[in-house]
Amino acid sequence: MRYDAIVAGASFAGLAVAAQLRGRVLLLDRKQPGTGQTSACGTLLAVAEHLGVMDSVLQVHNHFEIWVGHRLVRYNLLYPFCTFDYTRLCESLLERTDADVLTARVKGMKEQGVETDRGYFESDLIVDATGWRATLARSLSDDYVDRRRMCFGLETVAPHRAEGLHFWANRTLLPDGVTWVFPCGDFSRVGIASYAGRTDLKAALVKFLGSLGLSSADSLHGGFFPWALRQPVVENIFVVGDAAGQCFGLSGEGIRPSLYFGQACGRAMQKVIDGDLSLAAGQAEYSAFVKSHGIYFEAMGALQRLFPHLSELGLYLAGGFIGIRPVLSFLMREYWKGSDPALFSSSKPQRAAHHA
Repeated sequence: MRYDAIVAGASFAGLAVAAQLRGRVLLLDRKQPGTGQTSACGTLLAVAEHLGVMDSVLQVHNHFEIWVGHRLVRYNLLYPFCTFDYTRLCESLLERTDADVLTARVKGMKEQGVETDRGYFESDLIVDATGWRATLARSLSDDYVDRRRMCFGLETVAPHRAEGLHFWANRTLLPDGVTWVFPCGDFSRVGIASYAGRTDLKAALVKFLGSLGLSSADSLHGGFFPWALRQPVVENIFVVGDAAGQCFGLSGEGIRPSLYFGQACGRAMQKVIDGDLSLAAGQAEYSAFVKSHGIYFEAMGALQRLFPHLSELGLYLAGGFIGIRPVLSFLMREYWKGSDPALFSSSKPQRAAHHA
């Protein structure tokens, strides 16, 4: 029951880690990989291109629109976005791993391993990719998860065709958040999120659907998502994705950072497995990589904190300023660098050759 590495959580972050590893790897999740979608599944098209998962793309978007009250701001994007199929992308990443996949509920850390409802498993290399709950990290540090630094969102799917990504900042409907429509071919993902972490959003979502002439929300998915970085290493474990707070404030984009930092974590871990780095050095390399991107998360978090304090007119004027082409181009380039898609790898690294 001992492994070279154990990855708890088999969504974007956990799969990104596992796909970078060679050796005896255990991938744990309470659900089968590719099930249990909680995300709107939208990201930069370059993510799919550089990961080599273009077959998961459902629709490409070259612009987005923000309605502030009854005023519209439209942006032509420097970098196109896409909406994609969650199951297909997860399956593509899973095919790149050699991991043993076990459906089990992770309970927490125990001694030098992970305790689950299917048994106890040991490794020197352990990853917490269990989502915002950070089950392993929280079992080591009670205050690791700060609910005050999380948003909450709900989403449903409706038959609706459109072009571009669409957002609404309607203070009457929701004073501390936004609603959106993400088209995905013949249907759209329609959602609502509270930056303050309010969970009583279903009635507002139904009202928003009605304003678009769409049916009520019968099937919902969603949950909490963080907007501030957490420590990427807790004692002897690596923490990745939402578990590590690797989700941008304001935009709520967590897929790209989860994949980006997941691959970086996997690369550092493989160096430990190959004997090129000690565990402490591998953790230091990953931690330094995450912290070198901290400014992007801090900036997006600051914008999110500012959002509730602006009137609708203030938001509209700010949106108009951002829409000035040089300003938009600069901001999008910075947003890109927060988790640079050009650094994604579409294949697993080869095991390093060691010579006597």
